[in-house]
Amino acid sequence: MKRIIWLPITLLVLSSLACGLFGRAGEIIDAGRDAATAVAEVGQGLPEEEAVDSPDDGALEPELDPDAMDRLQTYRMRMTTEWVPEEGEPDRFTMERAQTREPRAQRVVWSDINEIDVMEFVQIGDQAWSCSAGRCSEMSGDPDDFATDFDDPGLVGFGFGSDDIYDSLLGRETINGIQTRRYVLSLSPLEAGFLAEGEVSDLRGEAWIADDPDLPAFTVQFEMSWTEQRQERMGRAAVVYEVYDVNVPFTIEPPEGVDRIGLPEDVPLYPDARQEFSTEGMVALETPDNPADVAEFYRDEMAAEGWSLEADDDMGELVQQRWVKGPNTVTVMIAAEGDGTRIMISFEGAR
Repeated sequence: MKRIIWLPITLLVLSSLACGLFGRAGEIIDAGRDAATAVAEVGQGLPEEEAVDSPDDGALEPELDPDAMDRLQTYRMRMTTEWVPEEGEPDRFTMERAQTREPRAQRVVWSDINEIDVMEFVQIGDQAWSCSAGRCSEMSGDPDDFATDFDDPGLVGFGFGSDDIYDSLLGRETINGIQTRRYVLSLSPLEAGFLAEGEVSDLRGEAWIADDPDLPAFTVQFEMSWTEQRQERMGRAAVVYEVYDVNVPFTIEPPEGVDRIGLPEDVPLYPDARQEFSTEGMVALETPDNPADVAEFYRDEMAAEGWSLEADDDMGELVQQRWVKGPNTVTVMIAAEGDGTRIMISFEGAR
């Protein structure tokens, strides 16, 4: 039978983000170095099991449920890619994800080895926030649109499309409170090729597949490691993936500091407008009303709040107003869009 192995797009995301966003890690503290080494050593030698139940049937290949993650009420997932050279400092990149179905919410965090360059995405219902470098932006939309970006199966589970990838079944083992079957995987260097930068050898892998009568079959834990030469340095690379807190109640909260996002108190919100996007210093709104009515509203209400109109360019379907109050400046751009109007409000100065 043709040998096909499917590894999730998560690994590509991790690799590209790690290189493109964070680059090489800077100074590594001792604790970080020890932690990095410990994770990479997972694949260098599998610990001996004191007691592993023998399987009670002859089935080797597990039947994974492709919709398993959608059937879970809650879960958390962590995936780490790591490079530990024999000489020099290690690199590590981690992606963590939490998801709840009721209410529909998710949180995804990407971080490097020092946890200095951290990116965070949070979606709760029809609101979402994206944060990086201490700044957040907020957006509104259909939860299905957000799910398009983060509900790809590759972000939440591993699956293998070959009946010969599972080399041997070691037995049953409880991982993160879930009964699983533990498999040694038969992998070739090709399976790590897109993550590697040099020649791959000594590739090892294991997978723990849920074997719990109350859960669908999915990969609870996966470990893959290999020896590699990168830029004349030998080292060990590893990928570690795990799912935990399955069907455990927890709540996903907005990112810290998002209460600062929005309009200043003395800048009026157009009645019944829907917030489309906001970030520090800017808010985008949508309304079914026409631009002329919106422009007149801001002429009246901004003046009532003590703002002075410095400029008012009215071109019919596009209006731009500039308001000042002491050291503060607000620009209101009003433009016809479709059957309604988009309002872009930007503000700067002392607050």
